[in-house]
Amino acid sequence: MPLPTPDTTLQAALDAERAGDRENAGALCRRLLEQGSTGRHALAAHDMLARLLVGQDMAAAAGHALAAWKLTPADPTRRSNLWQLLTHLGEAGDVARFQGRQDCVGLVALGNALRRDGQALRAERAYRQALEQFPEMPVTLSRLACLCAEQHRLEEADALFLQAAERHGGRDAVTRTAPAFLTSLRDGPAPAGIRATLAEGAGSADRPLVVYASCDAVYARKFLPTLVRSIVEDSGLDCAIALHLINPDAEAEATVASLAATHGAGRFIVLRETIDLTPLGDNAKTYYACSRFLVLPDLLIRWRRPVLMLDVDLLAIRDLNPLLATSAHSDLGVMSHALKRLDIWSLLYADVLHIRPTMEAWRFLDLTRRYIRHFLDRGLPVWFLDQAALAAVHLAGFAGQAAPRLTIYPVDIHSSTVMVDAEGRYWTDDSAYFYSVRATGGGQHAVHRLKRRAGTTAGVKQG
Repeated sequence: MPLPTPDTTLQAALDAERAGDRENAGALCRRLLEQGSTGRHALAAHDMLARLLVGQDMAAAAGHALAAWKLTPADPTRRSNLWQLLTHLGEAGDVARFQGRQDCVGLVALGNALRRDGQALRAERAYRQALEQFPEMPVTLSRLACLCAEQHRLEEADALFLQAAERHGGRDAVTRTAPAFLTSLRDGPAPAGIRATLAEGAGSADRPLVVYASCDAVYARKFLPTLVRSIVEDSGLDCAIALHLINPDAEAEATVASLAATHGAGRFIVLRETIDLTPLGDNAKTYYACSRFLVLPDLLIRWRRPVLMLDVDLLAIRDLNPLLATSAHSDLGVMSHALKRLDIWSLLYADVLHIRPTMEAWRFLDLTRRYIRHFLDRGLPVWFLDQAALAAVHLAGFAGQAAPRLTIYPVDIHSSTVMVDAEGRYWTDDSAYFYSVRATGGGQHAVHRLKRRAGTTAGVKQG
């Protein structure tokens, strides 16, 4: 009986993966590699093993992702997969597990684990050893740069980010932490805003707060009804609602018209922005995330009221006044997660931002706009540009002068669980203020299905 060919084995592995037989799919991929398969067969086997292992052994998954990347070093998807795995690998309790490993994955994982365990000097040694032994791996430059930024070694971090950007681009290409760079942005020409029309409802000026959300036409249809309903019915806020629509289509306009009819047109403010995003291709999503920052400083001056800027896929799941009270004496309230600071892009989140109408808040937002515009104008619409800007401005934007006062919201302002029935009644954590698809990794149900909060998950479990 003839031995199966590499093509036959690979097809059997793909069939097994599609059928949900992960164990057999992994065994077939390992057989391909053990038999010395090369080229597309080895590449496919490494790719599949990385997918299969990521949920059970991230280090092993990273090893296969590294092997796949080495076979196709110019492939942006495999480079991104490897970057993600090596960024998240290594928890505080994993130090002993990776101690003594001399391979690239082991050294980076050890550095990450040591950082999370509070052993920054030993983490730096691990990263530098990885750089010395595996200089072709740009992700290590990024890890070391983030460590330096955490320690406010800002010029050193900046140089490392620049080196990483030269090698592989990505988020490192839009991350700068040198105070001199931020100063040059602040002292440069005024940045361009956006071209938009602005329609303000007759009663919007009487409200003491503006809740502001921005999105494209697809997200407008999918998320605006639920967000607006939650603000009106569940947030406890006396607010105007500003909706910033980027390239709205007829369905998006109908959605907004329906919301105005349901909740009172007088409280709505609608910005309509039309822009050709064809040159950005798949990176248009970065512009959707960043455009609000390009106009926010101007809106703050125009409205002269506090602004609560929210991602459009959020729901307010209870009274927000207690949360906003915690940042009532700061210039900005913004969410952060200390354990995510291995990445500078997660230092400050962009999904919930409470802005008071102070000159210090305006200075922070104006510099954020300058930073974002700098990279957009240079053809670098990299995802997470908005959060790279927030982090850079926070770390390096006010050297030698008083910085704006920030209130840091804990990450558990987001609900980690949602349960929903067929009628759209949902149950969430009682301690959180928001639920979102993105912040909780997708949750069990799409946000647009959630109609009315019925109670807490604790009540459901007890019942």
